[in-house]
Amino acid sequence: MESALQNALASLSGQLDFQAPEMRSMIAAFHEQMERGLRGEPSSLKMLPTFTDNPSGREKGDILALDLGGTNFRVLRVRLTGDGREPGITGGKFKLATEHVARTGEELFGAIARFIRQFMEAQGLRGTYPLGFTFSFPIRQQALRRGELIVWTKGWTASGVEGRDVVALLELALEKQGVAGVRVVSLNNDTTGTQVARAYFDPACDAGCILGTGTNVCYRESVSRLGEAPLGYNREAMIINMESGNFNQKLPRHRHDAALDACSENPGAQWEEKMVGGRYLGELVRLAAADWIGRGLLFGGRRPGPLSERDLWSSEAVSALLAAPPDEAPARLAGLGVPGAGPDDAAAVREIGRLFVRRAARIAAAVLSATMTRIDPGLERAHTVAVDGSLFEKMPGFRAFMAEAFSGLFGVRADRIAPVLTHDGSGLGAAIIAAAAEAENIA
Repeated sequence: MESALQNALASLSGQLDFQAPEMRSMIAAFHEQMERGLRGEPSSLKMLPTFTDNPSGREKGDILALDLGGTNFRVLRVRLTGDGREPGITGGKFKLATEHVARTGEELFGAIARFIRQFMEAQGLRGTYPLGFTFSFPIRQQALRRGELIVWTKGWTASGVEGRDVVALLELALEKQGVAGVRVVSLNNDTTGTQVARAYFDPACDAGCILGTGTNVCYRESVSRLGEAPLGYNREAMIINMESGNFNQKLPRHRHDAALDACSENPGAQWEEKMVGGRYLGELVRLAAADWIGRGLLFGGRRPGPLSERDLWSSEAVSALLAAPPDEAPARLAGLGVPGAGPDDAAAVREIGRLFVRRAARIAAAVLSATMTRIDPGLERAHTVAVDGSLFEKMPGFRAFMAEAFSGLFGVRADRIAPVLTHDGSGLGAAIIAAAAEAENIA
């Protein structure tokens, strides 16, 4: 590899390095933002109440769950036994069209209601079923079954939804579609659902985390530490949805982060998510590669295929390249639409990907470290973090980089933070939350 390219890689490695001292500064800033958010003061962390707590593990019933996190969503029928056995889950997967998420809320929720009706007809479901609603966008909840969309994310733009109660919109759509046998009894986001799903079987679980297209963290907080106890809520603890992807303090931002942010649909927002989330990692790698191409360091100065235009290089491409053995990187690049890469070109693009993945994992680890030390400052006991998302599940090296960061921060106590894959937990969590709500209403 030529010295100019080696020097560029060494420089980028230093710029993207994020070591324990810098992480500790970020953790302190994160704690300060948590406190401000809980007091209702301006903060990059929204610290939203969810009006639910970890389950007892005894919740039972025949429950429907709507898991809406993207254009691909699920409707589930979940049978909970409440005795430690695995739930019975029957699911249907559906896909929203572009016009559903880009036109009006009436069209969006009308399509969702039609799919719920189709699912019930296909399953032969009759009678009345409680439904738990996972809505994986920022919501400000006023009660367990009432919450307003704060702002669309993930590129969704359906009009007439922001600032409105999404449960009311869903119920109206169900009524219009003639779906009389469904009662929406609870609302949660995917992060809360993931935590609840793991906590149903694991009492040590006190946080949930999404590490996929986007990222977010929730955790269990004592009601006594909230700025104001929510009206009508009588439990001692509550899960708090931080919307941590919006955190913006003491982050190791690079000029490529600023460039990505400036061209995004929400400039100035979601800084942490734009450095960690799978939706953005590929573009960060592409921006770095394109910069080096422009300087004549890669591909002889030509911009091949998906490295030439914004958002054409995905996190899946980064994952595929990192999964290939180094000597197979040129062939893997060709398979990803970048033919003719020499060994040095391929090795450099692969290393750029690894550096951005390492930084993303370390930032994610710092966020979880801040969360756990809020709960337990000295890490005196073991904590399970329920994690869902393709980055954590599939990105080569991501979990190892996180573990490395925990070790650098906490030494021998690092293993007291245990991130555990909780695949598709948001749907099961919604059903468990709904079952708990039903039990409380019956009682």
